[in-house]
Amino acid sequence: MSRTTIATAGLGALGIFIVGSLGWDAAQMAAAASPPRTVSTVVQGGTPHIYLTVATPDMLQSEVGPAFMPSNFTLPAHSDVTITVINFDDPTALPAASRQYAIAEGIRGELSIQSMDPADPNKVAPTRTADRLDPTTGVSHTFTIAKLGLSVPIAPSAKTTFTFHTGAAGTYTWQCMDPCGTGPTGWGGAMAAKGYMSGQVSACSGCCCA
Repeated sequence: MSRTTIATAGLGALGIFIVGSLGWDAAQMAAAASPPRTVSTVVQGGTPHIYLTVATPDMLQSEVGPAFMPSNFTLPAHSDVTITVINFDDPTALPAASRQYAIAEGIRGELSIQSMDPADPNKVAPTRTADRLDPTTGVSHTFTIAKLGLSVPIAPSAKTTFTFHTGAAGTYTWQCMDPCGTGPTGWGGAMAAKGYMSGQVSACSGCCCA
């Protein structure tokens, strides 16, 4: 099976390796000093595999809140794509009216989840699969693209992997639907700040990833 690295930049999927090689304090400074501009992408058996990181406010040295890194990226249109979200953040209980976001929608197969120790992210538990997570304790964020019918619950302190089929060429907005921000409803702070708990996915024709 061929493995060809297409693009690597910033923290992205490299977050766990920065932590492991530099130590936690240095990793925090690296995350704050060099926010990623592109995703880390590996082609495995013809399917692009994208790596994203959810960094905590401490890692970002930010009072705004946690953030997906990067928040904007490009995928090939009309293609199966696998995404792994490396999440260092804790769970946020879904409100009763939002419990549907604990169920994975629009993916091929099931979620693949590896719990990890955020202080030692190379130490991971065996992989488990699921089509939904516990809405009270099992969801930290979601990766939701309404126009594609895609909504994926992201497990806390874990690597969550899923595969979905991208749409036609164009720009799609993704949004976290778990109110993990500030204020009485949880929709302030990171939930309302551009590039933290929302962003854009560009689907392009005739490209791999950029």
